[in-house]
Amino acid sequence: MTVKRWFTLQNLLILLCLMTVPLLVYKGIGIAQKLEAVKTAERLFQQKQLVEAEEWYRKAQNNRTILYKENLISSRLDELAPITAMKNDLRDVAEQASKADHEHDFELLMKAYTKLEQVRSRYMTPEGPYSKYYRQVSENYGISPSFTSYFKNFKTMFLQQLEQNLATSNYEDESFKKNLLSIPAHFFGTEQKWMDELKAAFHRYDDTKLTRIAAKGLVESMLDNATSMLAEYQSDNLEAPWIVAKVDSLVESLLKRDWDTGDYTAFATHSKQFTTFASSAHPKSDVLTLVKRRMDELMRKAGKNAANGHYQEAIELYTAIGHYQDTQAEISATELAWTMAEPVRMLPTPQGGSSYAHVVSGRHKFGSKVYVVAMDQNNQLYFGRMNEDDSVQVLTSQDLSPQVQIRSVAIEPKLSTADHPAIVIEAASETRNALYTAFEVQENSISPLYSIEADSLTIQPDGTLQAVNPVGEGAGQTAIFVRSGDQYQFAGIQEDIQDISADQVSQHPESLVRFTCTVIQSGSGEALVMGNNSLVLLRGDFTLPADAANITVTGRFKQYAEINVDEQLMGKIGEVLKGQQGGTTSESNQISIPIVEVEKIQQ
Repeated sequence: MTVKRWFTLQNLLILLCLMTVPLLVYKGIGIAQKLEAVKTAERLFQQKQLVEAEEWYRKAQNNRTILYKENLISSRLDELAPITAMKNDLRDVAEQASKADHEHDFELLMKAYTKLEQVRSRYMTPEGPYSKYYRQVSENYGISPSFTSYFKNFKTMFLQQLEQNLATSNYEDESFKKNLLSIPAHFFGTEQKWMDELKAAFHRYDDTKLTRIAAKGLVESMLDNATSMLAEYQSDNLEAPWIVAKVDSLVESLLKRDWDTGDYTAFATHSKQFTTFASSAHPKSDVLTLVKRRMDELMRKAGKNAANGHYQEAIELYTAIGHYQDTQAEISATELAWTMAEPVRMLPTPQGGSSYAHVVSGRHKFGSKVYVVAMDQNNQLYFGRMNEDDSVQVLTSQDLSPQVQIRSVAIEPKLSTADHPAIVIEAASETRNALYTAFEVQENSISPLYSIEADSLTIQPDGTLQAVNPVGEGAGQTAIFVRSGDQYQFAGIQEDIQDISADQVSQHPESLVRFTCTVIQSGSGEALVMGNNSLVLLRGDFTLPADAANITVTGRFKQYAEINVDEQLMGKIGEVLKGQQGGTTSESNQISIPIVEVEKIQQ
């Protein structure tokens, strides 16, 4: 048979029929499956097996081989929509949790768990209509065993991170703590069992970490880490008493070592650091009591040192204690006491390890609490003083040659004033017995008063100088120097004083004489005195006190004076006038007596 003859219309129809047979069979099977699905779904629905019913209704709806009871199917699925939503939610949770486990993403797993809790709270309500169906769907997806497995995996990973930190002593990433605390306890038994396991692990980790940091001497870092740990645990509502216990133990050992070695600076520093930590973290710590007792002991020791004159030791102790509490007032008081006891401390430290010589000091004079005078190795004069406001002022003068050999230095009260001390220096001289030099301390400088080489120099009560055999003017005689402005100048030669009686005054005209007499009456710049048998009138720049009686006068007789003698005066001098020598009496009660120009009066 040829192909052409075979492709007849009849044969083509037969071929087409044969080809449709599989389709008809497939459609028939689909129809049968849908009919069976609807039947099964209805049966399950009536039996309240809603999870299975929803699945069969969903199969029937997806079977489009025949339109059969579509309205019923749609109505049932609408009624079973909560079951559908539940299955979708749990399927999503399962998929998300599986992905988190596969990718080691703990945050994603916690999000999946949070969503699971939300789904559970939605359907697992007391006497809720879908509670039993939730358990069924959850079991179908293996939710509980899957999450248990996942959390165990992460638990193992986090504990490995803990061990890795300890092995490497690298504590930068401690996220494993919060992550472990985030894992729901019921996956590992009871809440108490899980927390005991975590606390044991954290306790060991924290103790090891704090001990290692303290061993490196990083006390502040150790305390900062302890503070951070406590804050982190507190944010997770976990009490961690092992931290403060470990810190107490470490700090107590550290303080004992500081104390035993006498390192009080370290003791005070560590005490302050711990006190700052414990004031909020552990205010009832026994270590705080220890610190307080020891610091009080150090304060007493420092005070005792200061009282006994061991100022350096006291200041060192106060300075060490200052790392714990403010001791600036005690240091200042000790510095002041030390300066009062050793005023030379006000002066700068001499160079080359030398020391000051000819040190003179005093207190509460010249407007100063304390003052000091000293010479250095180059004969530079130093004057230091502490003012009433405790400020220190140091003045210097280099008027003396470094080659001069100084014998003595002193403050001369006869040349000093209330605010300006006068410093006198005696040094060796090649041509005379000594070189006499004086300086006056001004507000901000030291000014030279005189520099005289002589065999001797006497400072008179009136502030004048008497130099015996000075170099230059007055050589070989006793020269007088008086102050003119800020320096002393040569004023002349001192005459020899003749000691006479007051009755002999008129016998030594123009001569410098000295005599003793009794004051009859006196006024400003003038006085009437009496010797044994005669009267003398004194004139000059002087004022006698009211109770002056016997005085010694130095002066010169130059002329006579006429005075009136009244009854009152007559009563004082009595019979003395009858024996008056060098004067006469007139009928008008006038007498002539010698006048002495006074240069000095001594009582």
